[in-house]
Amino acid sequence: MATVELVDYAACEQALKETTLRQALYDEAEIVLDRVLVTLHGETHRQRRLAVMKVFRRDFFKHYEQEVIPGIVDDVLGGFPQGASADIANLGYRCLVDLAMRFAGLDRRDDNTLSRVEETRKLVELLRLFGVSATLGQSIDRDREAARREIRVAVDVFDQSWFGPSLSRREALIASVLRGERGEDTLPMDVLTVLLRNRETLELDRPALLRETAFFFLAGAHTSVHSLGHIVHHLLEWCEAHAGARVQLEADPSLLQRFVQESLRLHPSSPVAIRIALEQTAFTDGQGAAPGDRVIINLRAANRSCERFGADAAEFSPFRVLPPGVDGTGLTFGRGMHACLGRNLAAGALNAGTESGLQRGMLTVLAHRLLCRGVAADANRQARLDKTITRETWATYPVVFSR
Repeated sequence: MATVELVDYAACEQALKETTLRQALYDEAEIVLDRVLVTLHGETHRQRRLAVMKVFRRDFFKHYEQEVIPGIVDDVLGGFPQGASADIANLGYRCLVDLAMRFAGLDRRDDNTLSRVEETRKLVELLRLFGVSATLGQSIDRDREAARREIRVAVDVFDQSWFGPSLSRREALIASVLRGERGEDTLPMDVLTVLLRNRETLELDRPALLRETAFFFLAGAHTSVHSLGHIVHHLLEWCEAHAGARVQLEADPSLLQRFVQESLRLHPSSPVAIRIALEQTAFTDGQGAAPGDRVIINLRAANRSCERFGADAAEFSPFRVLPPGVDGTGLTFGRGMHACLGRNLAAGALNAGTESGLQRGMLTVLAHRLLCRGVAADANRQARLDKTITRETWATYPVVFSR
């Protein structure tokens, strides 16, 4: 088996769309990601994706961005008075855990054995461990077997404390609809409910439902939290170097969104995508892959293509002028069958209609709230990149609030 690495933008984009290449980035994440949407291929993937897309509607995104996310973020930030310090990763998880739960179809516990703060802490721990599972193939010094044991325990806790009760509640609600006791529109709009409504068609047993719900719980927060660290870093550097920039960004969410999308271009959540060739495949850069070959799609290199993004493509330049048809976030959100369904929820959509209908994305909402609280780098604590993984991720990014 040979390894083919693609760095040319066009070749990378082509490879992401190729149906002759199967997803292989998460081959070591089977505990959580075995046969979930992001790892399926072919017709099974198509049917699962079509079912889940019922949740990913424009009105759904608009509701969450305008009515749900701001309240969640303000509630979390309300716990940090002027002068308080925080870590961006921990803060991001706390802000997004509720969103991830609602999105996946998980209910808060109602047994009163945990305070809301303690429950949030445990849910964040689960998110972090599920994230470890997703990135095992990219870890450097981690004891992978020890990690797998810890992840299995986390899945059991997730099942018993959150997934199981949420599943039972939705099964009861659906049964009530089928008996004619309530309307279809009273059902929760979340991934678990949609999967249950299509359970027989998709041939989903309970373990499959558990893994898919865990995946969407993870997807709803994990990558966005890591993106938030890079966004805050770029914003703080820019505001320090450009007088009046902070005031301008606080007053103009449209401009701030351009900053967010430029950061997302420079820092895709995974620097590479990995595929395995199922058939002989030729790429536009002249390379080819035989069946069984490993294809590394270098997203980080492609997103810094001077041909597509200019001579300063490797630099943070939110005011860059893009050629027609070039996506400002590059290939960060993928292409083809595994393109990110939640792209607009995370990053919004530029030029998406009237002001009232614009989608800024939850990352822009988060960044705006942080700027308005006077977020600044903590001079007493050093930010540090995570050296235990090949992904470009902040292990810790301490900040303080001046307002």
